[in-house]
Amino acid sequence: MLVGCVVEAVAIHAQARGMIDATILIPTHRHAALLPYAVRSALAQEGAEIEVFVVGDGVEDATRTALKPFLDDSRVRFFDFPKGQRLGEQHRHTALQEARGRIVTYLSDDDILLPDHVVEMQRLLEDANFAHAAPIVVTPEGQVNLLQMDVSRPEFVARMYRGRSRIGLTGAAHTREAYDRLPYGWRPAPPDVYGDLHMWLQFTDQSWFRGQTGRHLTMLHFPDSERRHLSTQERVAELEDWWKRSREPGFQEKLDDLLVEQIRCLAVNLKIQAMDLKDRVAELERLRTPRWLRAKRALAALPPARALLARRTRDAGRA
Repeated sequence: MLVGCVVEAVAIHAQARGMIDATILIPTHRHAALLPYAVRSALAQEGAEIEVFVVGDGVEDATRTALKPFLDDSRVRFFDFPKGQRLGEQHRHTALQEARGRIVTYLSDDDILLPDHVVEMQRLLEDANFAHAAPIVVTPEGQVNLLQMDVSRPEFVARMYRGRSRIGLTGAAHTREAYDRLPYGWRPAPPDVYGDLHMWLQFTDQSWFRGQTGRHLTMLHFPDSERRHLSTQERVAELEDWWKRSREPGFQEKLDDLLVEQIRCLAVNLKIQAMDLKDRVAELERLRTPRWLRAKRALAALPPARALLARRTRDAGRA
């Protein structure tokens, strides 16, 4: 009863605020040179009414300067918070209290959304309350690799609890209604747990959780952990190149074709691994079989030996 009252109150409040399609939340700390690419890609969404929340967690003046040109756009809001605990997760919760989006989707400050990301998340969330775009990473060498995850599968969710699989920030989305039903929302994670994972497990803990993972590439993720050796100038050049490519006609189709090809290669690799495993099991079974039984089976497999054994069996029966 209490949950129903809370949800109803939130719905009334949301209606009063004037809901729009989506809130895109971009947390930021020390990526002043890269942040403009993320914001630009968020504002370039097509087919949806959006707002962009840039949530600062103890940013420097360089970040404020980088954001200044975007603040003339009424869709952009900058929350300039002091440095918070851990990754400033509590700041995200505070900002979301002012969000007008029916859905909320997230974007790291060094990643890029493709123009149909919000529309795709809306489609996925028609039958779910938590969703993730088709998960890919871009390597420093320029390769686009598909990650194996699917939040609609309980087997994958179980691996999340064991820390074996992780859904990153970019590409994740949920309904505002589902967020308001959570016990806490964004909050600092324990020291040994990823902040994003800590948040997503709040959703999977709920009996009403329904997840979906997209089959359509709508974002580009550039893992910071793989780019520690790159200078800021090199990272800016990388994002500039991918930003220009993402605006070219046919880019989306090329990515989807790449996804299909990677799935095909994955299926072939899994088939080879299954055959190798089958051969290995057969070999282990052979080694466990007593030598005399292996010899008997080997003899029985030979045509002359098979006939001889059959004749001896008949003779023994007559005797």
